[in-house]
Amino acid sequence: MASYIKYKTKKKGTLWMFKIDTGVDPKTGKRINTTRRGFNSKTEAKLAAEELEIQIESGNLANQSKDILIKDFLMDWLEIYKRNTVRENTFKQHKYGVEKYLVPNLGFIKVSKLTNAQYQTFVNGLITHLSKRTVEIIHTTMQSAMYKALDLEIIKKNPCSKIIIPDPNLNKLNTSDPANFLTKQEVFVFLSAALKDNPKYYYFFKTLIETGLRKGEALSLQRDDIDTVERRISINKTIVYNQFDIEKLFAPPKTAASKRSIMITESLAKELNEQILIQKEFEKQIGITEETSLKLVFNRGDGRPFAKSTLQRALKRICKNAGIDKDITVHGLRHTHAVMMLESGASMKEVQERLGHASIEVTSDIYAHITEVIEVRSIDKYSSYMDYPEE
Repeated sequence: MASYIKYKTKKKGTLWMFKIDTGVDPKTGKRINTTRRGFNSKTEAKLAAEELEIQIESGNLANQSKDILIKDFLMDWLEIYKRNTVRENTFKQHKYGVEKYLVPNLGFIKVSKLTNAQYQTFVNGLITHLSKRTVEIIHTTMQSAMYKALDLEIIKKNPCSKIIIPDPNLNKLNTSDPANFLTKQEVFVFLSAALKDNPKYYYFFKTLIETGLRKGEALSLQRDDIDTVERRISINKTIVYNQFDIEKLFAPPKTAASKRSIMITESLAKELNEQILIQKEFEKQIGITEETSLKLVFNRGDGRPFAKSTLQRALKRICKNAGIDKDITVHGLRHTHAVMMLESGASMKEVQERLGHASIEVTSDIYAHITEVIEVRSIDKYSSYMDYPEE
């Protein structure tokens, strides 16, 4: 017996869904409920439910499902084959990928009609606005579902096999590009504009410029990682953007060399201390306790980490307001610190240790163009200093 539920969506308004008992899971002994949604009326939902009931009663659901839509098959696959058979977090990942990306883009194609080219085009579209890891998760979900369709003889070949996930960085700005850093004068102008834009961006960007931390390292900083008295920052983790589980927010640093402790300037220590005090007071006002707080030094205001795209948009906006006509990335502020260190006289070894590079060769390869500039400048200064008299 099917049950019918009316629900609301932002884009399509009021829709209908139905739930139907499809039997008992032989592994768990629990009842299996199949849910299908997206119907414009109760009558439409009822007709679909009755058709499904007929297929179930015939005992040959798979063979009668040649015309099943991807949206219906994926919802059945989730409820029948994935719920209670995988970890809760894994199920949530599958469900998120299905509802957020697969159903909206592929849902109204028949499972038996989906082609490899159609699916590859879908994947190519995802990579333009999602990380490669997120696309891989979505692809794993779809590929797994299609293998089940193959087992059920709904399809003869998996249209999701032999798919190429493009490199999202192939046509993007090279973060090691010689131009991807700010000059000393640009730093002053940039930070002034950042403070006017929003103090939370000012603190974050200034920390990157003065420490050379990777974005993930800076975003993972918690209050206990900063000793404002001794003026030291402990880098011992990086942030992992996991939209499914806030508890799995941190991961070990990139390499063994990435785990380090660095000294900071007195002015930065003072400002970070101010930032921490402001945060504590604000969290207290909005009901975040010491026990529930993530204690992130840099966050979006409610204690949770910045979104990836937020920081790059803020950086671009601030550069524009500051009159800086460069395609600077957030990673470029790490380069900015390295350049300032080298120009101030630091050795390549000192820069390597401060940035947490695995070897000095990595540092030398990235900043070879800077050392050449410094070498020319140094020899010009030497020539001017010596100023040999003409004979």
